[in-house]
Amino acid sequence: MKPDVYLSLPACSFKFITVSLIFAGLLAGCERAGQNATPATDPANRAEVVVPDKPLGHVTEIDGYTLQANITRANVLDQNMTDKYGIEPNPVLALLNLVILDNSESRQNATVSATVQVEHENLLGQTQVIEMRVADTNGYISYYGTLDASSQRIFQLKVTAQPVGTEQMLEMSFEARLDW
Repeated sequence: MKPDVYLSLPACSFKFITVSLIFAGLLAGCERAGQNATPATDPANRAEVVVPDKPLGHVTEIDGYTLQANITRANVLDQNMTDKYGIEPNPVLALLNLVILDNSESRQNATVSATVQVEHENLLGQTQVIEMRVADTNGYISYYGTLDASSQRIFQLKVTAQPVGTEQMLEMSFEARLDW
């Protein structure tokens, strides 16, 4: 016959363990309930609803031209885009794409060639020039460059463009916050 084994705990230890287990259960239940308490459409939760892969954009119309700038994470570009721009997918790299449209042209999306310069200030206040390259796809002209977002997430960008055959200087300044 096997001897009976009895666990002997002082009454205060038993109460402490019981209260601790009940308290832990209540906290776990509260945490789960809090996760569903506020719907995603609540304005306080909009940051979670925003899709981080959506390009950031800025548009400015100046004297018959429209400047369109878009910034997209380099690691979400599809294979056609990475081949076209020669950019490897990288989570800390952003692609800046700039298009200059001639609003006086009758055809839609009439892009123009231009001399383009883009610069931004780094965290130390130093101006850095972003190397912009041209992409011509069946007459649709765009300019692209990359931003290194490994140590900086807010960029004050200044775009200067001079359409070919004009003396007109187009300037656009904007802030890009890379919240990804």
